[in-house]
Amino acid sequence: MSEFIKHTKLPDAAIPLLRYLEANGKKTQRELINNLNLPTRTVRYSIRRLLERGLIKKVPNLKDMRSVFYLIDSSVLDVEQVISEELRITARA
Repeated sequence: MSEFIKHTKLPDAAIPLLRYLEANGKKTQRELINNLNLPTRTVRYSIRRLLERGLIKKVPNLKDMRSVFYLIDSSVLDVEQVISEELRITARA
């Protein structure tokens, strides 16, 4: 992962998305959009940025191969710590 990606601020919608995935386990993009009441583009962008940072991963949905599930990556030990670091980056900017 490049240093630029590692230190860039996540979108604001990424924080509730991370918390939702932590609390509810793997979800599809459609489920995230519907349950978080966020615009489709916002969720897509947040997912892309979280994937780039290695905070979430995607796994195939074996019941419907047109979609994938997103879940917190196993390398992320403490989601709240990641969020607090992200908020600290935001406060400095």
